Amino acid sequence: MRLPGGPARLVAAAGSLLGGMPSTVQVVGDVYLDVIAKIDDLPAWDADTQIHAPIETVAGGSALNTAVQLSALLRTRRQRVQARPFRRCVLHSRIGSDLYGNLVDAKIREAGVTLSARRAGGQGVCICLSGKRDRAFVSYKGSVEELVEDDIDTARLLAPGTSHVHFSAYYDCSGLQPAVPRLVARAKAERNATVSVVPQADSSGEWGSLLALLPHIDVFICNQREAAAIAGVDYAGRRATWPEIDEAVRRLHAAGAPLVVVTLGADGAVAATSEQWWFQPTQERPVVDTTGCGDAFAAGFLFGWCGSRDVRRGLVYGCACGAAAVSQVGGSTPLDAASVNACMRRNEGVILDQNQMLREDIGQAA
Repeated sequence: MRLPGGPARLVAAAGSLLGGMPSTVQVVGDVYLDVIAKIDDLPAWDADTQIHAPIETVAGGSALNTAVQLSALLRTRRQRVQARPFRRCVLHSRIGSDLYGNLVDAKIREAGVTLSARRAGGQGVCICLSGKRDRAFVSYKGSVEELVEDDIDTARLLAPGTSHVHFSAYYDCSGLQPAVPRLVARAKAERNATVSVVPQADSSGEWGSLLALLPHIDVFICNQREAAAIAGVDYAGRRATWPEIDEAVRRLHAAGAPLVVVTLGADGAVAATSEQWWFQPTQERPVVDTTGCGDAFAAGFLFGWCGSRDVRRGLVYGCACGAAAVSQVGGSTPLDAASVNACMRRNEGVILDQNQMLREDIGQAA
């Protein structure tokens, strides 16, 4: 009898059942050099806006930030109660061959992230104007938009033990977009892996091509503005309202997305399948910098969900990591366990039946 997917799929399934193969989450997407300025108001043309905090230069990008925080969670937390725990996280990207690329490469390795990246071209650089309630970006795409399928070491991406593949900044990585459906199909066929996608903003304003991918992935993670724009729901304010979010999620389900996760800033996050909705609130914390909070949420959600398929666990971890991230500058400084623990304790009691999970998972990794 011929098995669907061939020997590779059989090996992947056997490894999951026996628990003997170390499981890996692969993160694919953008790596930037972030230049962060903390501001009160957007600067005006032909003016010199004075700020009070030093401008900081850090490694950034949605994929990098997510890989940093996911790697930090793996180093500091247990997964004893998860049916399919994973032990490794690998970041796949392209890094510039210039001075800025050298800075990024060094900072990635300092953060303890396992990197698989081709060095070529000019490094993508993002100037982040970070306010207390929102942020704006000025970006030179460079290596980010030049990232293509040939830059990805597919043998490493689809190595034995790969259990999940996460694509970050789908719209930013325009050169990789045509290859994403093929990579998704291979991850599922060859490794029986689950797949998630974070879209990021579409600078063209078209918000196209992604809807066709939704039936083939397992988790779609976005903020409320991205959800409304991709679903084609008009919203009047700076953020979508609850009825607008509801309509956007329903349209994304109709397009084929099995699980939609929408971040709500300081209000928390919602997740929904076509049959059930979950809401996880969070408590507002003093804001130092909002850069990378959504990426920290994605890392927390994947850490809680990938090994258990428990949506509420994913939301609790996601909101805790997102809340902890606002207390530091940039999204690529690994969150310490104490900060995440404090934010998880803030969330205790708002989601039922989570006390056992919190007792099991808070503490140093075994």
